[in-house]
Amino acid sequence: MQYRQGVFGVLNLDEMENEPLILLDGGVEQRYREPYDYYNGDRKEYGGYLFQYTLKGSGCFWRNEQPYEVSEGRGFLVRFPEESRYWLPPQAKEPWEFLYLHFDGAAAEAFVKKLHSLCPGLIELEAESPPVRMALNLQQRLTGNEQLEHYEGGEFLYRFLCALLREAEQRRIPGKNNLTGKAAEYMKNRYRTIQGIEEVAGWLKVTPEHLARSFRKEQGLSPSEYLTRQKIQAAANELLSTDKSIERIARENGFSNGNYFAKVFRRYTGVSPGTYRSR
Repeated sequence: MQYRQGVFGVLNLDEMENEPLILLDGGVEQRYREPYDYYNGDRKEYGGYLFQYTLKGSGCFWRNEQPYEVSEGRGFLVRFPEESRYWLPPQAKEPWEFLYLHFDGAAAEAFVKKLHSLCPGLIELEAESPPVRMALNLQQRLTGNEQLEHYEGGEFLYRFLCALLREAEQRRIPGKNNLTGKAAEYMKNRYRTIQGIEEVAGWLKVTPEHLARSFRKEQGLSPSEYLTRQKIQAAANELLSTDKSIERIARENGFSNGNYFAKVFRRYTGVSPGTYRSR
């Protein structure tokens, strides 16, 4: 992974009211043998959000009474102000080199809230992962005297934050060889015909209770919920891409009848299957 040090600032001269995402500044920096210690509860004037990712060396991060070592391949995301702190210990034996992005905007909080729910402490990313590559490519452009096109900063941030979310969620998806991974794969391939979670548990030769505990721990939701989501997503696609009747779509996607499908569909989408299709 090739990169060079350097920081950039972005002048947002074409601001719109309640702009969704605003890129403020960023870059690649190195800190060593110098004071570098920020308590974010006092940084009201800085504002916005900060993503910082370690390229080499390591630093320290603290949030929710929990200390973390921000070593290579790990990063954090903070909002200002908040009860957190990041710093380089005075006794550090090597430089801390990191990539950072400072941003703001009305839409940023939704992304940050979701990312904090997935990664309450640190965010772990491969050096060649899409969000790291995207951020370094942008840094190389802007420290090389290139300028952003109108609205390109907001466009970049949307793609970057979506890529961060995908990486965070992928780390929660279990491998196909463990219990939860096998269950997820089984439901993904057979959701149209599965009669219940008991069938999945029986295929895995475990009790439904054991499957439910393991699945919820690794996936953050129950196996029943996972199965229903597979059915609803497939049914929604067919509502928009075919002229099949709602009753037929319901039965072909594992629901006992159209009425029950409509009830479940409304719970997930807020509208009936017919309204969803007509929209």
